[in-house]
Amino acid sequence: MHRTITLLSSLLICAAAAVGQVTRDEVVKGLKWRLVGPFRGGRSVAASGVVGRPDEFYFGATGGGVWKTTNAGVDWTCVSDGFFKTASVGAIAVSRSNPDVVYVGMGECDIRGNISHGDGVYKSADAGRTWTNVGLRDTRYISKVRIHPNNPDVVYVAALGHVYGPHPDRGVFRTTDGGRTWTKILYVGDRAGAIDIEFDPSNPETLYAATWEAWRTPYSLNSGGPGSRLWKSTDGGATWKDLSKNPGLPKGLLGKIGISPSPANPKRVYAIIEALDGGIFRSDDAGATWTLVNEDRNWRQRAWYYTHVYADPKDENTVYVLNVGAGKSTDGGKTFRSIRTPHSDNHDLWIDPNDPLRMINANDGGANVSTNGGSTWTEQDIPTAQFYHVSTDNAFPYRILGAQQDNSTVRIASRTSGRGITADDWTSTAGGESGYVAAKPDDPEIVFGGSYGGYLERFNHRTGMSRDVNVWPDNPMGHGAGDSKHRQQWTFPIVFSPHDPGVLYTCTQHVLRSTNQGHSWEVISPDLTRNEMAKLGPSGGPITKDNTGVEYYCTVFTFAESPVRKGLLWAGSDDGLVHVSLDSGKTWSNVTPRGMPEWGLCSMIEPSPHEAGAAYLAVDNHENDDHAPYIFKTADFGRTWTKTVTGIGSDASVRVVREDPVRRGLLFAGTETGVYVSFDDGAHWQSLQNNLPLSPVHDLVVKDADVVVATHGRSFWVLDDISPLRQIQSAVSTSAILFRPESAYRARFGGNGGPTTGDNPLSGIVVNYALPSQTDSVKVEVIDSDGFVVAKNESAPGAAGLNRISLWPQYPSFTMVQGMIFWAAGPRPITAPPGTYTVRLTVGSNALNQSFSFVKDPRAECTEADLIEQARFARQISARVDDANRAVTKIRSVRDKVNAAVAEAKKVRQGTEAEKLGLDLVAKMGAVEEEIYQVRNKSGQDPLNYPIKLNNKIAALLGVVLSGDFPPTKQSYEVFDMLSTQLETQLKQLNTLLTVDLAKLNAALKSLGIAQIVVD
Repeated sequence: MHRTITLLSSLLICAAAAVGQVTRDEVVKGLKWRLVGPFRGGRSVAASGVVGRPDEFYFGATGGGVWKTTNAGVDWTCVSDGFFKTASVGAIAVSRSNPDVVYVGMGECDIRGNISHGDGVYKSADAGRTWTNVGLRDTRYISKVRIHPNNPDVVYVAALGHVYGPHPDRGVFRTTDGGRTWTKILYVGDRAGAIDIEFDPSNPETLYAATWEAWRTPYSLNSGGPGSRLWKSTDGGATWKDLSKNPGLPKGLLGKIGISPSPANPKRVYAIIEALDGGIFRSDDAGATWTLVNEDRNWRQRAWYYTHVYADPKDENTVYVLNVGAGKSTDGGKTFRSIRTPHSDNHDLWIDPNDPLRMINANDGGANVSTNGGSTWTEQDIPTAQFYHVSTDNAFPYRILGAQQDNSTVRIASRTSGRGITADDWTSTAGGESGYVAAKPDDPEIVFGGSYGGYLERFNHRTGMSRDVNVWPDNPMGHGAGDSKHRQQWTFPIVFSPHDPGVLYTCTQHVLRSTNQGHSWEVISPDLTRNEMAKLGPSGGPITKDNTGVEYYCTVFTFAESPVRKGLLWAGSDDGLVHVSLDSGKTWSNVTPRGMPEWGLCSMIEPSPHEAGAAYLAVDNHENDDHAPYIFKTADFGRTWTKTVTGIGSDASVRVVREDPVRRGLLFAGTETGVYVSFDDGAHWQSLQNNLPLSPVHDLVVKDADVVVATHGRSFWVLDDISPLRQIQSAVSTSAILFRPESAYRARFGGNGGPTTGDNPLSGIVVNYALPSQTDSVKVEVIDSDGFVVAKNESAPGAAGLNRISLWPQYPSFTMVQGMIFWAAGPRPITAPPGTYTVRLTVGSNALNQSFSFVKDPRAECTEADLIEQARFARQISARVDDANRAVTKIRSVRDKVNAAVAEAKKVRQGTEAEKLGLDLVAKMGAVEEEIYQVRNKSGQDPLNYPIKLNNKIAALLGVVLSGDFPPTKQSYEVFDMLSTQLETQLKQLNTLLTVDLAKLNAALKSLGIAQIVVD
């Protein structure tokens, strides 16, 4: 629920000056991110087992770091968090001679359009517990790491290098001192890097390597050229021989090459080669001559993305090949049978050299372990999903929506009532693996989602019915951008108007609008791109074309309508142009910022939710080999712009910037290396990473008081309750700060589950406070309008900096008498009704107060007045049970005293008036007690034999009245009135007994010199 807050200094009520101080940085660092999920693996191109440790494996996620299992893939833990400075892993190797030594090469080399760069090589000497960067930081993309089998200090790295531009840090590198120094030992040129390297298993001085001439631009992919070659060294890499022209290999241009010598026979070498006449080749003389043994296109399709071959360690005729599927040959590569892996698009395979049945496979769904040669594999329930964008709907609780790379779209609950957010709490929704997903603002069960090829789907979750509403349903697959009437990028925008939920926008090179949910589309802009024909041709080549839409260029990549002014439209292109329309698209003005990189991709444009003329622009220029951050802001409809990136990392290219809808100038930015926040409209930025794992952040949104991020390798995360960020004003305070709580929902939610479930946020009233120093005396209370304390924590956390607790406001229930047996009518607290409450923070002798609203669950079928009455009536019922139970307690107390007095009277003389009156009073009180409580019930099932009485009946009514968020039923009042009247009769009878009858008894006792009975 959005709530406008006027940010005044009075929002921060501070105690008297204390020792120490509260800094804004401490408040920022005190916030914690929460993993929502889904627990569904994302792409992996690197995996390794550990020789001699059968249950130990590693894999690298693209954008998600290094993960390790010690129980053969049942559970995985990320071991790189806190150590790595980039998140995308391209290669992993574990030393055979010392399995505690692990090397990891960063940056993925199966060079999709969404790849993330790396920062060299990391080394662990303690089996992944700690890591150190050991150099090669500017290689950017590393394909293979190979460790000498007898010496873990000798390591070879195959580096593809800069994918988006020429650069000298390419080729094969070697260290002989464990990474302290590196030598480039094979270099072809600034456009060709190394893609594969392997030892001859019988002689580590002999190595085979492949170089690959490959690069990307924003609009094209190149795979192949003169730099693509096959190499061999027999002196540990000191010198290399080019095998590319050896007999039997393709005569023409070569592309990507995979190489694998057989451990079972040092003369047997397998290679898979991208070429017009390519395929799987075999050499039986250590690379001198070759034979094409298999040219099945199933194993060499889309060669730049796959092209991986692996020789079995025990059988020279057994070989594996990876592509969309995985294949195994037992006849030297002539024929292959498919191996079913948990996910398609296979990129790496490690086979235990001592036990070929033990292996780990990396694919676009993560990694999976097999201990039976691939017959079965472990699950991929790992939270390494790559999301392109994120949106939320207006359900309660809100749901998070996005498209996962190489998987379905996802609609996942932001919180649940169960223990954690499980697979039962998410489902697929509209669209495909790429693009935007947007729920209809006024009907969250209607969702629109996109994917490549211009696919645009409307999905109705109520009916399960789907409808294609493509802008131009002329399937473009295999064609270049210039062949299409409407060019739609891999992640084209899908945006609802913030002013009219019936208006939907999408973009090609134009902006289009639909007012009938995609049944028809109206073009409302001219071509808003540079429309440079040289950049609109087919992608791929020179051997294999690859046209999926990733490289479609000259498109409108980001679009938004101002939430402040209807018809104020902003559009940014992937080729560096920004346009604005002030009249709902009738006319457009080019307002591209000065200082914009010439071909920079306008990744996200964010109109201010506070000022019509203000907007923010995130520009991502990494596809031009420029990783610098670019954020521009305007306050005058784009006439002038200011670049605002101070404090953001120099290589943290920016994907998204958003402004908080509550606090003007509070900005959030998602970058290639994490999240940043600015309190001064972008003049200064600081990290908001905290416990958020390192991963590219492709999108983020502010929903209510939460920040929701789409990571590209670690699934969805939420920063719950940013009210401290909205309210903190000064950089330093010497006093305690109590932040005004956000409006709290009168709804209970769940907790946290196991290792494969997302976490729920705190329920109830979330109280944030900051302390200048550690203190042991902190109390937090919630007080209703009558001054009654409905919740308290008398030993609240007292750590210096930001503290956060949650409280549930409730009134106490009736008090049970010891030993009573009730049937389905135990005491239950009464949740406080909606209303205005006060939270009080007491630090030592100083108290701070803030008021807030406790609001009804939006799902409840009642009014707030109904809940106020429910709580009032429940408290009345509870009080009436207390009346009954107190009467029973009083009867039992007086009876004990009477019995004692009668015993005293008998000692004086048998048959006295006092004895007669006392026995009569005990009998009469017993009759009253038995009408109020069933005294014969001594065990839990006894009420089935001995009927319950008034206090149990009234107590049971409490459960009826509190059964859900509803007003009390008419009959509940009637039954209560009936039972209460019956109870009142007994209470009056008891009162008579304890006044009139007891007075007579006391007179008789006095005459005998016995102390009179006093009712407590």
